[in-house]
Amino acid sequence: MHSSLIVVTDRFPSIRERAVRLFEHDEGFQELCEEYEMCARAEERLDSPSGKETPIRKEYTALRLRIEGELLRYLQDRAEGD
Repeated sequence: MHSSLIVVTDRFPSIRERAVRLFEHDEGFQELCEEYEMCARAEERLDSPSGKETPIRKEYTALRLRIEGELLRYLQDRAEGD
């Protein structure tokens, strides 16, 4: 399984089967998963040992949440089209 799909399905285990099927056939969904992985990895790298959030980490957190919403909408839209 592709690393970006693993990151997405670890975050949303309930959509695993649909995400795997969509990832295999939909380039747009693949790109969203890759963006999500890059953002999540950057957010992890920016974790502060003190636990204090830096402004850049806050930006990545906000971006990750937006991408999560896009991923879920994408899955919902494709499910309705089936």
